[in-house]
Amino acid sequence: MSAPAPELVTATAAGGLTVTATALSTVPLLQARLAIRLRLDTPADLAVSDVLAACLSLHPATARLEQVGGIASVSRRRDWLMLGLHAATEHQPLIAGTLAALVGAALSDGLVSRAVTLVTQQASLTASQPAVHATRRMWSQYFGHLPPALDPCPDPALTARITRQEVTAALHRFVTPRHAHLALVGDTRPHEAAARFSAALAHWKPAARHDDGPDPLRAPVPAPGITSSHRPGQDQTQIRLIAPGPPRTSVADFAAHQAAATVLGGSFSSRINTVLREQHGLAYRCRAGTDYAGRDFTVIEADVHTRHAGQAVRLLMDLTGKFAATGPTEEELRAARGFLTGAYTINTGSQSGRASLLTAALTQDLPPSALTDVPRALAALTAADVRAAAGRYRPALLSGVVCGDATDHPGQWR
Repeated sequence: MSAPAPELVTATAAGGLTVTATALSTVPLLQARLAIRLRLDTPADLAVSDVLAACLSLHPATARLEQVGGIASVSRRRDWLMLGLHAATEHQPLIAGTLAALVGAALSDGLVSRAVTLVTQQASLTASQPAVHATRRMWSQYFGHLPPALDPCPDPALTARITRQEVTAALHRFVTPRHAHLALVGDTRPHEAAARFSAALAHWKPAARHDDGPDPLRAPVPAPGITSSHRPGQDQTQIRLIAPGPPRTSVADFAAHQAAATVLGGSFSSRINTVLREQHGLAYRCRAGTDYAGRDFTVIEADVHTRHAGQAVRLLMDLTGKFAATGPTEEELRAARGFLTGAYTINTGSQSGRASLLTAALTQDLPPSALTDVPRALAALTAADVRAAAGRYRPALLSGVVCGDATDHPGQWR
């Protein structure tokens, strides 16, 4: 028996902001998630956007919310600036006021200096991780260059030099209601909540911004290929492969893409985990999962000892080739459908989970109704639907990188 579909109230506020509200009275709280689209064309854009996120997180407006027991977080996720606030429903005016203060924030020299220090420290630590190098090389291999939005962290040499004037300019350029989405979930009347927040943000006007050129994530890409990245003396090898999903024409396409990735490597009983980890003992960490960067992708990951990298790559090529040709068994399809439907049910049943699902849908070019459309599409999937999606996993279509000590590895795997 499926859960009743949540009521969704959607409105367009001033400047093009989309507001979507839904009631869920499990606890007397309200979740507000604001997603602001960022146009990141250069590494400098990436660096200043991370410092801007830290400035808003440290802003006095967030401290005022926290003083009444609320929680505020601000971060960059790919090419989105994400603001998440929640507090007791009685503080709904304060939540709305906090968002209004942040989108029009004044930034002091001291605030920016603290943010620069924090972001530079975090970027230095993150950039030192081998997995970050592998992720950068994977996306570079697919696109022919590394789009700034897909870089896991900014260059600390760039963040360390950022000034208050640059962050203020970025605030006016990036933080605009055009293409932004606000999700409201909690113990509230959806129509009233949407009206309250729309009114609080009515002063937020679109700023002039350079968003009319070609989208860096939708540019033509080179022919697929898998290469080695030499990391002298590194005992562990990171294998990162990427398969572009089929063009999405409906929620059903998205559901088939999700199910295919789940069968391939999205659960403990998946094909990749069974073969690489259970049968051959090559990898403790191996998985496949969906991603979105202007279009749907499946990312395949395996961390193995360098001496086993060749065997692991060959097994992955065999796995993906067979799955692309035959698709899932009926048992695998039932398991994937149950796994994904269960995840949606659990998440839509909690305020934070529903707010996260709603925000994910809105930032991945899905309608708000995806909360119920996706489980419905999953229920209707056939093995043939998933086989068609899995066809994108043919080895000839994969791009990626094998990062480790490549002394004994080929420069080009395929």
